[in-house]
Amino acid sequence: MTLLAQCGLSAIIADDEGAKLLSERVLAACPQVVIHAGQTSLTPRDGAVEITAMATLPTVIPEEPAPMAAPDTAYIIFTSGTTGIPKGVMISACSARHYVAMIAEWLELRASDRALETCELSFDFSVHNMFATWEAGAALYILPATTVMNAVKFARNSGLTVWNSVPSLAGMLRQIKALAPESLATLRVTVFGGEQLPASTVTAWQHAAPNSSIFNLYGPTEATVFCLAQTVANPLPLTPGRDVLAIGTPLPGNEARVVDESGQTMADGTSGELVIAGKQLADGYLGAHELTASRFPTLDGKRWYRTGDLALRDATGCFHCLGRIDNQVKVLGYRVELEEIDAHLRVVSGADVVGSVAWPQADGMASGIVSFVGASTVDAEQVIDALKKRLPPYMLPSRVIALETMPLSSSGKVDRRALRQLLDAAA
Repeated sequence: MTLLAQCGLSAIIADDEGAKLLSERVLAACPQVVIHAGQTSLTPRDGAVEITAMATLPTVIPEEPAPMAAPDTAYIIFTSGTTGIPKGVMISACSARHYVAMIAEWLELRASDRALETCELSFDFSVHNMFATWEAGAALYILPATTVMNAVKFARNSGLTVWNSVPSLAGMLRQIKALAPESLATLRVTVFGGEQLPASTVTAWQHAAPNSSIFNLYGPTEATVFCLAQTVANPLPLTPGRDVLAIGTPLPGNEARVVDESGQTMADGTSGELVIAGKQLADGYLGAHELTASRFPTLDGKRWYRTGDLALRDATGCFHCLGRIDNQVKVLGYRVELEEIDAHLRVVSGADVVGSVAWPQADGMASGIVSFVGASTVDAEQVIDALKKRLPPYMLPSRVIALETMPLSSSGKVDRRALRQLLDAAA
């Protein structure tokens, strides 16, 4: 991406799985250069340069980068597709520049820092990891996929000072007892983002990395990585009724509101859809003008993005994410939020990586809930008994299943679709 930026080119980012779904859509953008690792489902069109070995490229970088105007598209990144066919999100150079400069300053990154990269390029967290690090003049250390379970050892041996990852990775490290006290003593900054941050993960991290500030960052791809942030302090800033951290307040250059279906602002303490405005909004979706218009409406004369996340703002102005609106399901006629079940499941099971699905389903209605816990074993009866004290009967899972390896999406989030497929296959 750095090479493309130096040449004044926009980057279209997709992993190979996404490329299989999106080959026509990606190629419709007429890329001039296609870079891949040797095997790809994309067939470059006539005139496109195909690069399969980065090591063969000339190492000379232009002294002056090619000009890229503020409205130009810096990159197009495709959403994970967990809620449907992935969409190409177009981020302008102006939005990208603002985010990178702002977040590097806000986190007080230093040229002497050594930061961790844990994400695939197709996950926009990688944009933060790379460019915020380089904006500060710091070094980036890429965690090999084969070393994920030894991430603590990798961080210690590399002398890392900045940790960037989804909470699930930290949760897995806690689960395998890798987060020993002061095992990450060199860290001074920890950035968690991409999914809800459990309190149990934070507590374990505070013991493992006692010298690190911890930040819980929130943001959709459509708002250029992260747009809200919560600095972790004691007592932990928890979401009411859930054992997860608040997502905080808007970062500089961003605005947030909670609105109803008609776009009217909700009273503090009342849940609704979280909408975002400001300097980081995407230009829209590649080749999808109607979808762009519906997801980026004008409210009170200003352009906003409807995140699809259920949220509330408390009396102090702090925002709390309650989960995806499309993860609200109907079970026996009742509306159920799967993230709410997961929040309680983490507490009673002691596991950080959990997932619940509505199953089985027929005619758009589910007749039950099945929950999964990232562990080698689980006392399902004991967990369900504990949940009975926290949840109404219609929200109780009929089964709790232990999975030593929880299926994750390319962005590191629990893949509910894969969990449903496991149940379907075993039915």
